[in-house]
Amino acid sequence: MTQLPQATTVGRVTAVAWPRQAALAVALAEAADHPAPFPGIGPLPDRPLRLILAPTRSAFDSITRGRLPSWSGGAAFPEAGVVVLLSDRPTVRLSDALRHELAHVALRWRIGHRLPLWFEEGYAAVAAGEWGRLEALRMSWQLARGRTMDLDDLDRALRGDATDAEGAYALATTAVLLLERWGGDQGLTPLMARLPATPSFDAALRETYHVTEGDFEERWQRDLRSRYGWLQWAQSVGAFWALLGVLLVGLVLIRRRRDRERRARLDEGWVVPPDDAPTS
Repeated sequence: MTQLPQATTVGRVTAVAWPRQAALAVALAEAADHPAPFPGIGPLPDRPLRLILAPTRSAFDSITRGRLPSWSGGAAFPEAGVVVLLSDRPTVRLSDALRHELAHVALRWRIGHRLPLWFEEGYAAVAAGEWGRLEALRMSWQLARGRTMDLDDLDRALRGDATDAEGAYALATTAVLLLERWGGDQGLTPLMARLPATPSFDAALRETYHVTEGDFEERWQRDLRSRYGWLQWAQSVGAFWALLGVLLVGLVLIRRRRDRERRARLDEGWVVPPDDAPTS
């Protein structure tokens, strides 16, 4: 008889999972019930949540109605208060994916309407701490090749193939991090306070930072080139080659020492005749 998913309630979270993942569902539900505050928003509002674990790709696609790219491993439906996670690989840290999707929920519940896709995904990435040196290095390669994106390109890439989306997520993260830096000690709080009441994202940028969306795009691209462009790429790659060079020099010295020791052993027991000795 085919097993059916079961629901378990933890606080305000109802976790739905197949029996073999029941324990995992409970652990994730506990994390979703009391998540850490979100940047510029604070605690997640005390509203009911439903967490669904999809044990296979086909189950995930069925639950999300096939509306997401094939590389996607999580989905949030803020209006319904539902988060869906693909749980087919136990080695994947689902807690990070959960935090990302909960950030989407927190953002929509706080703002009340949709925002540009680059901001929504960049915000979720920042809230989940999805940033590191490897992303910066990969972006530096893109920038070094002269590849740039505007914000509209970024939105399209976020729904493109896995390779384009991976770079787009990193770029969207840098855009939100720039806005966070502009907020100083308050971070994203001033922007979040204005977004619910303003008619557009552009209007919120004007009121918060006194720039248009076009102005922000230009400043973001300049910031990218200065922070992650040729210099950063050269430093990162240069450090790699410097380390490789040190290793190669060390290997050469070790090889030469071994060769000298080997020749010394071969010479043992041999008598070298004087230069004027007769030869046979």
